[in-house]
Amino acid sequence: MRNDAASQQLAALAAANVSSLPPASTADTAKVKAMPAPKAEKLPLQITFADQLPSTFTPPDELVQGVVAAGGGSIVYGDSNSGKTFFCIDMAAAVARGSEWMGRHTEQGLVVYLAAESPSSVASRLQAYQTHHGVRVPNFAIVQNAVNLFKDDADTKAIIKAVRMIEEQRKQKVRLIVGDTLARLSAGANENAGQDMGLVIERFDRIRSECNAHFMLIHHSGKNVAAGARGWSGVRAAVDTEIEVTDQASGRCAEITKDRDLGVKGERIGFRLDVVQMGVTKWGSAATTCVVSPAEAPSKGGGKGKQLGKVESAVVKLLSTNAAGIKKGDVVKHLEGSHAGGP
Repeated sequence: MRNDAASQQLAALAAANVSSLPPASTADTAKVKAMPAPKAEKLPLQITFADQLPSTFTPPDELVQGVVAAGGGSIVYGDSNSGKTFFCIDMAAAVARGSEWMGRHTEQGLVVYLAAESPSSVASRLQAYQTHHGVRVPNFAIVQNAVNLFKDDADTKAIIKAVRMIEEQRKQKVRLIVGDTLARLSAGANENAGQDMGLVIERFDRIRSECNAHFMLIHHSGKNVAAGARGWSGVRAAVDTEIEVTDQASGRCAEITKDRDLGVKGERIGFRLDVVQMGVTKWGSAATTCVVSPAEAPSKGGGKGKQLGKVESAVVKLLSTNAAGIKKGDVVKHLEGSHAGGP
């Protein structure tokens, strides 16, 4: 009985307290309804899920058919006097004209050529190109200043600003930027140090990204030509396309040694350099330069290689019959007696 009475007393007291609260106003109710729902936190990275991708595939936008993609990055390297600069100027002029190049289509657009190594040489080669082909190339801009992408951001900003101003003046899009050469564009940097060259590549990426243009770097081979381009291997990793230019006894060739999207790795483009006389020097001799002309690509390796001596041939034969490998001492022991006199 006491418990029931106590329960009834508590219930009555609670009812009295509730009834004593002031009624909620219409304005208060509206405020509660108007309060925004908490926002979902934005992802810190740009993410797309595979099932959100369109069902139709869009192929890469090619700037030069089967060679380089629009908006990407590439490096063209080779030994001195291999013809790499002539090769790049010829390709760039075709883009500026929107004409076929080596039997391939090109997407027409403005070209900005950073002639950091030798502006006068680039100008004379373009003069020869125009004379040889009987054309004018109005969409090819030659930057004659020294450019440094390692020292600081000043030249990076200047290039981006110049590209935008040229586009406004010419009412066309810059499609290709050529940097000649990587060594000049990274003056003061240690080419073998990722700490230095990483800064150069970061600015290289910024230029091509903000300008939405393909950036092609011209570079040199190392002392060991077979080892590829000179310097830090991260440069090769950073670009979409790598092209090696060689001058062999059987002819000049540009081989695509890396390709990220176009499926053309191993493609070989043959060319030759034809001499063009542009005038006469003050000494009365012919002033000449060259232009690029298509040619049959030489066979890989440039034809017949160095002939092996007797010892080398014996070693190669021995190694070929030991797929699992063989120790140096066993090779020497095997060759003792029969090849004691050397090759």
